Amino acid sequence: MRLMKPPTSRDLQRQETFNRVYEAALAEFRRVGVDQSRVSDICERAGVAKGTFFFHFPTKDHVLLERQRRISEAMAARIENELGDVADAKAFLGGLTAIVLEEHQAVGDLELVRQINLAIVRLGGSPSLGIHHTAFGTALTAQIRHLQQAGILKKGIDAAKLTDTLRLSFFGFLVNPQSSFDTSRPRIALLTSLLAESLTA
Repeated sequence: MRLMKPPTSRDLQRQETFNRVYEAALAEFRRVGVDQSRVSDICERAGVAKGTFFFHFPTKDHVLLERQRRISEAMAARIENELGDVADAKAFLGGLTAIVLEEHQAVGDLELVRQINLAIVRLGGSPSLGIHHTAFGTALTAQIRHLQQAGILKKGIDAAKLTDTLRLSFFGFLVNPQSSFDTSRPRIALLTSLLAESLTA
């Protein structure tokens, strides 16, 4: 087994600068909006030269994708920890809904949540955004397969396709400018109750 080399001081400095630019960009997005934000203001807030932004992020959308990556990892960890021993399809879908909404709500800005998810659409051609390449997609697909094998969810339904269907369903609520987390909850509950009936083993 290969041992991981410890990070060098240059690696640590690069990561520290990456985090500063990332946090500064999110702060500017919240302050003036993604479209109105300027790279020069982001760099000034981060205390770095303008070119430093583009060294770490090709576009502002890539900042949003980094935030989505972190959301995805947080959701994946909770899926693995909280949904492994659910009693039935209804509990599984209810728990999944809570995880998705709570982790997106933690962003603290509904418009920023919408922009994060729209960035996925704008960069939708990237293979790294497919369900097989995200922490959320991988964890959810694995959990569905586990629950199918345990007799909790109906077998015969392709786990990856079900994951993508659920992802797209949540996506529709998250990008709707007329929706809030509060107004989305009862609509998602209706959808998941219908899905629960079809997924019950």
